[in-house]
Amino acid sequence: MELSPITLKSCQVCCQPCHGFHFGAMVCRACAAFFRRCAGGAKYVSKCREGSGTCKIETNGRLGCKKCRLEKCQEIGMDMKNFQFNRDPHRTTHKVIPSLAMFLGRPQFVLFCDPEAVSIPSRSTFIDLTELVKNSIKILTEPKKEPKKVSLSQNRLRKLSLALDLNRFTDTPEEEYKVITDIGVKEAISFFEHDLLLVSKWLSHFDEFQELSLEVRLTFLKSFWHIWNRLEKLGRTVMLLKTRKEKFWGGEPVLLADNCVLDVRKMKLDISWLSKYSVEQIGYYIEGVGDRSIFTPLRPLLDLNPSEIELNYMLAQLSFSYAAKKLPNEYSKLSEHFLELLADDLHVYYVKDLGISRYSDRISKMMKVNNTIMRIVWERREKMEIARTFNIFHVEYSEPEMFRDFS
Repeated sequence: MELSPITLKSCQVCCQPCHGFHFGAMVCRACAAFFRRCAGGAKYVSKCREGSGTCKIETNGRLGCKKCRLEKCQEIGMDMKNFQFNRDPHRTTHKVIPSLAMFLGRPQFVLFCDPEAVSIPSRSTFIDLTELVKNSIKILTEPKKEPKKVSLSQNRLRKLSLALDLNRFTDTPEEEYKVITDIGVKEAISFFEHDLLLVSKWLSHFDEFQELSLEVRLTFLKSFWHIWNRLEKLGRTVMLLKTRKEKFWGGEPVLLADNCVLDVRKMKLDISWLSKYSVEQIGYYIEGVGDRSIFTPLRPLLDLNPSEIELNYMLAQLSFSYAAKKLPNEYSKLSEHFLELLADDLHVYYVKDLGISRYSDRISKMMKVNNTIMRIVWERREKMEIARTFNIFHVEYSEPEMFRDFS
């Protein structure tokens, strides 16, 4: 088919000045670009503007109906088969060059370790917690001895507070605390024992919790014992510092374990039982060394200056909220029930004991601290997943789920 001189000068679609031969027809650049853009995209031309399918393709530059314009392009011989691909002078798709860490299969921070030492399989350290769990069961099942100050008329929060007795840390002289500087496997296991038995004792004074079956109680205990102790240690620290000048401790955070003070400035860690790498190499994964997030809630907690009752409510709210997210639905319902009971007790404490009817600001600050701790724990859980992927730690526990969040 020969084209007339008039056709060669005008676009076969819109009669505007022709640019050349595009996709099988003599068209202007605008119509060529339109066909290239819309021929494979029916969503742009799904409906005729007038509804008749016979719209006039205007020549004044206002080409309104895309459907009719596309049909005109196809009628004059423009075809998608004439599209050309991969003609860019510079290729835009490149093979991603693997990093040195990916190539070697080791994290960035241990690239410069001795390759032979790293390649040697590490011998796992096994920590058997069977006896410790049995001791926790013994605490939960034996008839509890109520503190002398406890009366039958006192509510749940008051009983829990008297059982934990955090106020004792405000009066204990500094010289009675032992400063811990060296921490190895013996000290770590000692802390595990102290922490698990302490939360077991605390739970044993929660009457409604004790009405559950032993299996359910143990599931709760194993799920939140570590996050409970995280806040409890911060609570101990607050009780210690709020009646003393911070300069006594050099302005550094301290954490308490019974009658012990952990000064992070002087702390020396022996992690040979935990990893084949040095503290400097994997400090990012160790709380108190490269990971300082454990101290983040301390300042807001000091500013809040919570009472012993408020701290115990925070402990319960944090623990059972964490369990509700981590455990199956039936545990979530139990957690919600417990928190409702304790919230009622907290209301009585504010209204009757303190004479405060508006306490939403206190609740808001308490929940802010708890939410911060919850966020830190979930972030640390993800960090530990990365550590397991790269076999950073070589310790195994008889109760692995209890230590999922920190080693």
